Amino acid sequence: MRRWVFWAAGFVALLVCVVIWRLNEHDLARHPSETLFVTVSGARIAGTIWLPDEAPTAVVALVHGDGAQDRTSSGGYAPLINAFLDRGFAIASWDKPGVGQSEGNWLRQTMPDRTAETRAVLAVLKERFEDTTVGALGFSQAGWVLPGLTRANADFLVTVGAAVSWQDQGDYYTAVRLTREGYDAEAIKAALAAQEIEDDRLFGPNATPEDMPQDGPDRMSRDRWQFIHLNRGADSREALSTLDIPLLALWGAEDLNVDPIRNPEIFRKTLGSRPDHTRIPARIVVVPNATHGLLKAPEYNWQLTREWSRVAVARFLLEGRNAYAPDALNTMFEWIEGMVFLGER
Repeated sequence: MRRWVFWAAGFVALLVCVVIWRLNEHDLARHPSETLFVTVSGARIAGTIWLPDEAPTAVVALVHGDGAQDRTSSGGYAPLINAFLDRGFAIASWDKPGVGQSEGNWLRQTMPDRTAETRAVLAVLKERFEDTTVGALGFSQAGWVLPGLTRANADFLVTVGAAVSWQDQGDYYTAVRLTREGYDAEAIKAALAAQEIEDDRLFGPNATPEDMPQDGPDRMSRDRWQFIHLNRGADSREALSTLDIPLLALWGAEDLNVDPIRNPEIFRKTLGSRPDHTRIPARIVVVPNATHGLLKAPEYNWQLTREWSRVAVARFLLEGRNAYAPDALNTMFEWIEGMVFLGER
């Protein structure tokens, strides 16, 4: 009996140690950090620069997707940031305007406004980390932000789950949702046609916030209406056609938010049509069995993180960086290290 109790106690102690070790993935305090401040259009933007233990080999600015995100995306970025820091990269991220310690209102921003904000942060990083490779890693909506930058702003770019057309992305998102709800192809086609007409009425050039439903599931704030009204015409083709920064563009093969077949093909065609495309590296990667954010699809594939099951949340806490699809992070690491080597030649 005593032997059984001994072994049981040992197992529990080991389990506790493993859990504590895994939760360390979410602890950003174990690395040194600096505050980051930049003023854009009169608003003070606040963020953090996390530093690796040694001098950084490169600096990466994280650029958010949609939503009211703070510098760590409510802690969701922590495993990713720690993985980059352990690889020897410094990481910078900031609160969106009106979120956390940043002034302003992110819902009043156009995509060019977001590009200007990113450009200002990158300028601070280039000054702080002189003679170090500096670039940006952007998620989802950042696919309309980063292509507006130039080689004067960044040495490399990485996009994850980028859509080319705002309107096409909305159609794909709706089609996937309806498919998962059991609608057939004809019903989905009719729903998308009706949605296009309704979107033109609600968000078109002559629309006003008063056109939105005042109650019910489709109601939204005036600020959210304004954001969609300003940005629903976003399309990255023109910016990609003149992009002069090396780009790694990644999609998860099981992306439920952005079409992982059509968008990589448009990126490939548009980037390949640039007159000087052979001199500016570009790599297109579709990661197998990966979600919109490159997590493992079988365990984490929902359109919105707030839809995650409790099991998925618990699993992410325990898995940390291992929640990402195999080789997703290494693909980013190796690309950035290649850009460092390229800059040193």
